[in-house]
Parts: sequence; structure tokens; C-alpha cells
Amino acid sequence: LLSYLAVIGSHPQWLVKKWLGQFGREEMEALLKANNEEAPLTVRANLLKGTREALLSQWLESGLEAAPTRWSPQGIRVKASFGVERLPGFGEGLFQVQGEASQLVGYLLDPKPGERVLDACAAPGGKSTHLAELAHDQGEIIATDISARGLEKVKENVRRLGIRSVHPYCADVLQGLDGILAVPYDRIVVDAPCSALGTLRSHPEARWHRSESDIERLSRLQRQLLNQVERFLKPGGTLVYATCTLTHEENEQTVENFLRSHADFVLEDASGYLPGEARQLVSGRYFIALPHRHDTEGFFAARMRKKG
Repeated sequence: LLSYLAVIGSHPQWLVKKWLGQFGREEMEALLKANNEEAPLTVRANLLKGTREALLSQWLESGLEAAPTRWSPQGIRVKASFGVERLPGFGEGLFQVQGEASQLVGYLLDPKPGERVLDACAAPGGKSTHLAELAHDQGEIIATDISARGLEKVKENVRRLGIRSVHPYCADVLQGLDGILAVPYDRIVVDAPCSALGTLRSHPEARWHRSESDIERLSRLQRQLLNQVERFLKPGGTLVYATCTLTHEENEQTVENFLRSHADFVLEDASGYLPGEARQLVSGRYFIALPHRHDTEGFFAARMRKKG
């Protein structure tokens, strides 16, 4: 049965087996089917420069096929046969390319004007720039990434969107934070390196480049990351852990392990922070977006609060 499902669903057998255990047969087959469809191009309207409605009507008037996203109040889906740089408003910074589920993570962190926020794995800058928008570009968003090339993308997007509160730094957070980065933060988001199995619509080939051992290795890395950053969160502060994958080991288990070893953290209910209809994307206090159920990229996030 497994090899049959793997062949007709065009996914590796180990992954079919894993998802069969997680989702059951019917839902797993729907997920495989959804992963073989084309991903929509989704952008986030830059609230510092306008509204989603204004951008949408500009695009519709210019003959583009576009529609508002269902879950994110800032998102637009657009069909374009040319590069995103040629969409009206790109150069002026009216929007940023970002998946719909990824946009919702910013709302989950819920940054306020004047706060100091750490985005620990920031490239290419979709989340950092969104956090700046949500905090009205007032405060300090420290955007770190281990990749210098990835940080160039962050800087490019920050400039284009006209944002002043994002400060990019090249740093390996796994080695800990030091110097000017080692300060207390009001909020921290860790969009962790993961197996990225929620993005197979956009990167279909990735399914063949992953193995089961990757998942163990990555979940160890994710736990290390959380252990490194939590020390810099102020008492009463918020920590959001997010991935674009769909394995228990990298998602629920990583969070449960962290909470077991950090009695000063509590898991908060994601539905208290998500906008409008997006509250439907909550299961057992976690934010979980699924390609076959919600027509987004696969995404997971947990919101935790440090006591005090």
C-alpha cells in the first residue's frame, strides 16, 4: 500500500508513511494531491505605504488577475506571467512577496510600537518587515541571519519598503548572542531552519532531497536555537516558534520538549492573536496551516509567554 500511495502521489515512501501516521489515509492523500498543485503567488500589502484595497484596485484596473487572501487581512493573490519585480508598485515598496500563512506569524507575535524585537532567522526579511509594519515602524527590530547573502535580501527589502526600524546583523544565533545583540528583548520570533515540507507546492523537487535523518537532525537544531534565544527574553515577554514544515518532531514535539525543560514558559492559545477568520487555523492552541485544508503553504507556530 505504501509504495502504491508513494508512486501515485509522487512523494517518497518514508514521507507517505510518516504522514499516514499523522493524518490518516484520507487526509494524507488530500495533502499529497495538494502538494502536486501549483503554488499561488501571494504578496503582503505594505501598510506603511497604503492599504490592501488600494493596491488590489490598482492591479485590477491594470488588467491583472488578483484577489484578496482569505486568512490574512494584508494578503493578495496575483496571477502574473512575468517576474514579481514588474508588478505595479514593486519599486515603490507597496508590497512584499510573502506566503499567506507566513504573514499570520507576525500577527501571532503582535509587536507594539517602541518594543525591541528579535527575528532570529530573518532572511529574506518577509517577517522582519511585517513586524515593523505592525509596530508602525516604531521600535527596534533586530534581524539576524547566519547567511550574509540572505541578509543582503533583508537589506534590499527593508530599503525598498521604506522601513527604518529593522536592523540586520550577520550572526550565528546557535553560538549565542553577544555584543550589541545580547540585550533583553520584549518579543522574539524563531522561524527555524526546518525540513520545509510545507512548501512542496513552491519547491516540488525538495521532497526528493530530504530524508528521515534530516528531521532528527533539524529538531535537535531547533531545540538548541530556542535554548539560546530564550535567555534574552524579558520576563513577561513573548516567544513565537514557527516552521514551514509538517512533522510532529519539528513542530509539537520541539515545543513540548522546550516547555518541559523551561518551567518559566507557558503555551498561549494562538486564536487569541490571529485576525478574524484565521482563528480557524488553530488546533490544540497551535497555529497550523495545511495546503489541502486551507489552500496555503504548510505552516506551524506556537506562541509562548515567559512568566514574570
